[in-house]
Amino acid sequence: MDMNKNEAHPSDAIRLNRYLAMCGLGARRKCDELIRSGHVYVNGIKVVDLATRVTPADVVAYQGRTLESLHRLEYVAYYKPASVMVTRNDPEGRPTVYDAMRDVGFSADHLNYVGRLDCNSEGLLLFTNDGALIHALTHPRYNIKKVYHVILDRELTEGDRDRLLLGIESEGQVLHAGDVRPAQGAAFSYEVDLYEGKNRQLRRMFAVLDYKIMRLIRIRFASVRLADLLPGTVRPLTQREVAALKSAGYPEKRTP
Repeated sequence: MDMNKNEAHPSDAIRLNRYLAMCGLGARRKCDELIRSGHVYVNGIKVVDLATRVTPADVVAYQGRTLESLHRLEYVAYYKPASVMVTRNDPEGRPTVYDAMRDVGFSADHLNYVGRLDCNSEGLLLFTNDGALIHALTHPRYNIKKVYHVILDRELTEGDRDRLLLGIESEGQVLHAGDVRPAQGAAFSYEVDLYEGKNRQLRRMFAVLDYKIMRLIRIRFASVRLADLLPGTVRPLTQREVAALKSAGYPEKRTP
């Protein structure tokens, strides 16, 4: 899968006291006191270290209540073009998804991406400020289905298809495809289902088999489909799509 990681990137981490303040629990000095009190939990673990940092994928709770930012919860789909970085700030000055979305008149500064796509890949990228949903959709144990349209430099043999399903060893990991099937479109086009979230997974798998990926597009994330969304454009998710995402990503219910 062409996601650099399924967890949030360390560059997106913020101090825990800042996050608590964003959730309306008071000024940062007061939030430091709340952390020291032992009533703040991150991903189910009590936290008392004031230097703790959290990412959008973390679930933060105070006195048993899962916290959310004061922003109204938003859920959008974006078609990430190739050559755009999935990060907030790129040290090399390359355009980021936040820059690209701003260029089309949509400010996503208060939203966080769900999973990642590498620079050369394109397709469906979800954004939200619902931290608990991000955690549920990106944690490896939930096995959320992602579908990719892959165009190769030559025809995939039946034997190599079987190897993709059985597992490809790369960099000390065994990587699996959930399914591989021919797809309509350009020559040597395939759809690949993935349930794992390993770094640059599809590129690594096909490289081991000596195939070159000419184009890689994510066309589905859980129940949300790319459909007719155009490169570089944004649309809000429907209520039905959001409900389906929560159903897919919440085998464990939120804390009331």
